[in-house]
Amino acid sequence: MTEEYWNAVVSPRVAAARAEREFASRGQAQLVAAVEHVLFRADPIGINVGTNADEYRAEAQSIVIRLPDATSESGVVDIVHAVFVTWFDSEIAGPAERYAPVAREIWSLWNRAICTGG
Repeated sequence: MTEEYWNAVVSPRVAAARAEREFASRGQAQLVAAVEHVLFRADPIGINVGTNADEYRAEAQSIVIRLPDATSESGVVDIVHAVFVTWFDSEIAGPAERYAPVAREIWSLWNRAICTGG
């Protein structure tokens, strides 16, 4: 990929996708931060190098946007796994079961957010 192509095509797409996620997750900053923390701590695909605390922000936003579709903890497993498959690929994401521990925490965070209205 050339620098020209990156600047002309890829970079604007990345910026637009970021803006869409930020718009769709507006008002959910605390939940996004909490989900991001869960993902960073669990590091399900091994990209936490200790200093890149925002490494999972896009995935956290993507998950939070889809949480209203979840009706159970297993639904959150499906959402989290699907997000990782989308952002990476199925080989890197691995099996859905890998995400059960983070889904449990995210389900709990989501239920607390619903109960407290934010």
